[in-house]
Amino acid sequence: MAVTNIDLSAISGGQLFVSTDVDETEDDIDSGAGTLWAIEVDNTLNAAVTYVKLYNAASGAVTVGTTAPDFIFPIPASVSRAIMFPQGFAYSTALSIAAVTAGGTAGTTGPTSLVTARVVYS
Repeated sequence: MAVTNIDLSAISGGQLFVSTDVDETEDDIDSGAGTLWAIEVDNTLNAAVTYVKLYNAASGAVTVGTTAPDFIFPIPASVSRAIMFPQGFAYSTALSIAAVTAGGTAGTTGPTSLVTARVVYS
């Protein structure tokens, strides 16, 4: 798994989070309050839908399959999707991400193949 945060302050005042292995183990995108601007998810390696879940919670406070996500994005099989928030989505605590094969709050099984996510936040 590779996780990278890149400083975008010279361009947009934001950060770019990149994970090449988003799965059922949640990852901490941002450890404080901020604004979500965009997310791009690459599910091209999977033959089934992947549900990407975002949590307004610190990584230690999230239990995938139990903690209710703030956003759930169903990403169809074999595609890449970009989702923009032109006005931004403010989160008050932190921002975490996970990906599983079931929608809703439940679901603890990760995708069969790698899922890559790129998240722009500030």
